[in-house]
Amino acid sequence: MPKEIELDENILKKNKVPLLVKDKVWKGLFEDNMTRNMKKLSKSLNELIDKEKESAKEIRRLHKQKKILMDMVLKLSDDANTNDNTQALNKLEEAKNKIIELNRKIDDLQFDMENLPKEINGVNLELLKETVSLSYSDIKNDRERVEVLDKEIKKLRQILGNMWEEKFNKEKKVDNLYSYLHGTLGHQETDKLDKRFL
Repeated sequence: MPKEIELDENILKKNKVPLLVKDKVWKGLFEDNMTRNMKKLSKSLNELIDKEKESAKEIRRLHKQKKILMDMVLKLSDDANTNDNTQALNKLEEAKNKIIELNRKIDDLQFDMENLPKEINGVNLELLKETVSLSYSDIKNDRERVEVLDKEIKKLRQILGNMWEEKFNKEKKVDNLYSYLHGTLGHQETDKLDKRFL
């Protein structure tokens, strides 16, 4: 592997680098050819992406729940005030406590959601560094191998060219000898000799 890759963290935004684990081109090139660290980073990146999705989903669910409770609070407040209903007051207190709990959960999730994009970009950048490092290592190794293959191919072409020439000369000689025998001995005698020697 080449030396540690230094990349400006703004490169992700500047070059609109996608989330690598979601990019078809990246997956096609590297999914079956990852280093141990790339596998670890890919797993971590997928977990963070999933966490972001799940957190967003949970926030929506909690907001729906909160709206239901807020509607209930309005009805219970009206019932408690209008009908002097003590049961409604107890339920109202329970609903308010649930809303406070929901608000706490929503705040915690939103705090996490604010930090997740930065974490995701950080892991994506580390994965990009690993990708660049592996790419240059593969490019260097493959170029060296291509040079070796080029030399081998040139040798084989030379050998093949010599073999084609020898084959052509031998075929020509066989045809000339056969023509000579046919012309000298005749068809019947050549057939007899063919059966005996060939």
